[in-house]
Order: sequence, then structure tokens, then C-alpha cells
Amino acid sequence: MEHWKLQRISAIIMIPVVIFSLFYIVNITSISYLQLIEDLSSISGLLISVFFISFILFHSSMGLEVIIEDYIHNENLQKNIISISKLLHITSFFLTILILASI
Repeated sequence: MEHWKLQRISAIIMIPVVIFSLFYIVNITSISYLQLIEDLSSISGLLISVFFISFILFHSSMGLEVIIEDYIHNENLQKNIISISKLLHITSFFLTILILASI
């Protein structure tokens, strides 16, 4: 039940995050490359990007866990695939932060 609640809460929180991000992405075409780099390298740009990526990856991880639990019936294989999925999501999160911080 806890997993279900967290997944629904993250989906609700993602609605304004995705809307804001879509407006940002649409407006990227109207700014220069240097302005984009300056915006992403600012503290607010970094925080918004990290916030967006963290919710996307968190929600994705929980969704994949449900799919794996539903379609893989061998418990050992299920646990291993879920662990690999979580490891890949965590790695993606830290690589994203590292790349954004290096801008």
C-alpha cells in the first residue's frame, strides 16, 4: 500500500514539474546557446533540473518495479532485476548531477 501511495503522490507532484519543464523546453529555442548554458549553470537552473530529474527517475523506478513484480514470477530473478533497475536509476541520477554541475 505504501508503494502505491508514493507512486500516486509522485505522479501528482510531477504534473506541475512537467508543465514547468515543457514551458522551459519550448522557450529554449528563443535563447542563445550561451544563455542556455548560463541558465543551466546557475543555482536555480541546477536546482530545477535536479528536482525534475529526481522526480522523473523516482517515478520511473517505482513504475518499473511494479511491472517487474507483475510479469516476472521467479522471486530471486525478480529481486535481482529490481535491484539492477534501482542501481541504474541511482547511477543515472548521480551522472545527471555530475554532468549538470560540470556545465
